Amino acid sequence: MNYDLNYVKENRDALILSIKKRFLKPISENPVDRLIELNDLIKKERNKIDELRHERNVISKEFSENKENVSSKDNQRKKVREIMDQIKTMEDELEKYEEESRNLFLWLPNVVSDEAPEGRDDNDNVEIRKYGNIEKRSFETKNHIDLGVERKLLDIESAAKVAGSRFVYLKGKLVQLELALELYSIEKMASKGYLPILPPFMIKREIYGGIAHMATFEDALYKVTGVEEEGEEERFLISTTEHPMIAQYTNSVINEEELPIKMIGFSPAFRKEAGAHGRDTKGLFRLHQFDQTEQIVLCRPEDSKKFHEEMVNNIEEIWQELKIPYRVVSCSTGDMGVRDIKQYDIEAYLYSQGKYREVGSFDNTTDWISRRLNIKYADKQGNKDYVYTLDGTGLPMQRTLIAIMDAYQQADRIIKIPDVLRRYTGFSEI
Repeated sequence: MNYDLNYVKENRDALILSIKKRFLKPISENPVDRLIELNDLIKKERNKIDELRHERNVISKEFSENKENVSSKDNQRKKVREIMDQIKTMEDELEKYEEESRNLFLWLPNVVSDEAPEGRDDNDNVEIRKYGNIEKRSFETKNHIDLGVERKLLDIESAAKVAGSRFVYLKGKLVQLELALELYSIEKMASKGYLPILPPFMIKREIYGGIAHMATFEDALYKVTGVEEEGEEERFLISTTEHPMIAQYTNSVINEEELPIKMIGFSPAFRKEAGAHGRDTKGLFRLHQFDQTEQIVLCRPEDSKKFHEEMVNNIEEIWQELKIPYRVVSCSTGDMGVRDIKQYDIEAYLYSQGKYREVGSFDNTTDWISRRLNIKYADKQGNKDYVYTLDGTGLPMQRTLIAIMDAYQQADRIIKIPDVLRRYTGFSEI
């Protein structure tokens, strides 16, 4: 894992302001200034250690050339031992400084964009645009839980018995509908030049520390327990498709001609949803295990804004083809992820709840991840710089199922299938 303390010094004021705007509780007092102080301490300690090693080498050379003077050789031996003890003490101190600086650096958020609305939480998000008309119905829309259980499409009780709360069995044609959504979203994105990828479902701790803000995120991860293979590190189940997609480029230098790299990944994801107690505890909206497709872009710094907008537009096109009302919001500084300089959410309208709910998140993380995982690109002259990384939801399958069960529900509780999905399902209603 790579961490650059010079970056902190160059961006001191912006980082301090970003911590304030995000309403983050600092990991220690004045973490930015402490990092700058540590940077200087580490450089000084390394220089002192190098000087002592040079002095040791000089004495060792004199010792080897000293053929006869026994007293002098004894003094030289004593001096070398003293220097080695000094080096050991200083190396131990240096290791403490480096560990502290590493933890502080990994805690740091990204610098927020001036375009991000300031606010404490999602109540301060700003609506950008809406799509679709919300129809007036002559019947009450039954929520997906009651409808799914009634129609034997969901089995929540059996899942709770087998795995605990926030798991579910999907059954019958609802399974086929989810598979249709997966194929449709992957095919749609592939047609736009995004490479389909099925990634590993586990990540090593060291890699996760570079791609996620572990200080705020580790509680949401499921750690893989059991005897590790010899030499293997502990691993975590992935909490989103995005993480292994970007992590594959760790310690890489990409030729500029290969950029942008565009990918659409599909995988299950596993999340404890720590901190979400009491919210959406039943049904499909907030599960511990869910399925998703995810857009990933690696690009040059100057192209990141363009691709951020592109990713949102890609998925708006999907929701428009599904003919489900939605809106796009710009997330406030206190609501967006700490890696992001700017974040958009797409929220679909759920008739059973009478409000918009999040079904997609789109993040411009600039070089926050690439600095930590050491992902660079090289131009034709050989100059290197960190790539910018962006991620955006393709479709969250279970939440999209909820939106379809709401929007396409009929008075007789039949669920129509969106036209765009019928060639994948082979049926027009459930």
